[in-house]
Amino acid sequence: MIRHPFGADEQAFRLRVGEWRDVEKACDAGLGEIAARIAPLAALVETGTQSVGGLMAAVAAGGLGRARLEDVRAPLLHGLIGGGRTSTEAGALVRLVFDEAIAAGKGPVIEYAPLALAIVMQAIVGLADEAEDEPPGEPEAAEA
Repeated sequence: MIRHPFGADEQAFRLRVGEWRDVEKACDAGLGEIAARIAPLAALVETGTQSVGGLMAAVAAGGLGRARLEDVRAPLLHGLIGGGRTSTEAGALVRLVFDEAIAAGKGPVIEYAPLALAIVMQAIVGLADEAEDEPPGEPEAAEA
């Protein structure tokens, strides 16, 4: 599970099997392909658009041409559902924080790419610490 600010509060994001399938259906691609499409956007946020190899290098390399709006939006929406929000709550939050901000020109899609990538990568390889989700087990016996 990933916890990250989104809207007014910190939110929980996770893609379980059902949400994973929903993201793939929404994006018409597997999770690995979605990660590959949004990784250049996330990297651009890290390096900054004004840095050497920034925006123009990404455009020249085709890094911006492969990403789709839904590649960023779907992991946010379905990650919120997997994190415990109802589909109605998640939809309203994504519309408020993501859709309306983008439509009003108050934030570019690229700002959300690192979070979307983290959600996808957590599902694929478990990058986040999931110890909180593991049921307590019996301690291992000490060897004599």
